[in-house]
Amino acid sequence: MSEKTKIKPKRWTESDQAIRATQVAFDVENEIIDTVKIQACQKSVTPSDMIRLILGLEVTAKRVRPRLTMSLKEQDYRDLARKYGLKPSERLAIKAKIIEEIRDFALKLRNP
Repeated sequence: MSEKTKIKPKRWTESDQAIRATQVAFDVENEIIDTVKIQACQKSVTPSDMIRLILGLEVTAKRVRPRLTMSLKEQDYRDLARKYGLKPSERLAIKAKIIEEIRDFALKLRNP
């Protein structure tokens, strides 16, 4: 192996450090979990980062692009297509309708 192949790019070294991190779960009451999650949302951080802030630990993760995610099964696409008057294969149109419905939901809550 040559000297060049022994040197890791910096991004690989940083991921090595992340791999060494240990996931820790905390069993607490639902009210505590809800409070932490609400505070995290209000500060635009993840619940994990909120806990790090509470503990005074460094928070380095920055959201690259804020987004909501979910998984949809084939049956979900069929149900949503029926609801929106589309074909199940029209996934981009279904996604657009979902976004519209989520926006409407959020706006109604913000402006009752």
